[in-house]
Amino acid sequence: MANLFLFKVDHAFQLSGRPGPVLVPGIPVSPDLPAFGMGAKIRLILPTGESIDTQIAGVEMVNYGSRPRPERVSAPIALPPEISKDRVPQGTEVYLVLS
Repeated sequence: MANLFLFKVDHAFQLSGRPGPVLVPGIPVSPDLPAFGMGAKIRLILPTGESIDTQIAGVEMVNYGSRPRPERVSAPIALPPEISKDRVPQGTEVYLVLS
């Protein structure tokens, strides 16, 4: 299976009411990416080289309010509850698994 690089994790944290940890910055908003969302298969490559195959459990929307939008807009993703935030350190690479 081929993999498409999505982003490198800056931070993982737990939000109340979310299934598992939320990863930021998240999936870049880009017309060049294929359409996908909740349930899409992803592969996490940890800085140690270990890989974790999982799926997207949620896509977070960011409301910037009166603040200017950043130059690079992205959508943070939530992982399933069986993966703790401690398992996804900064520098983990997130790939979309293409089948």
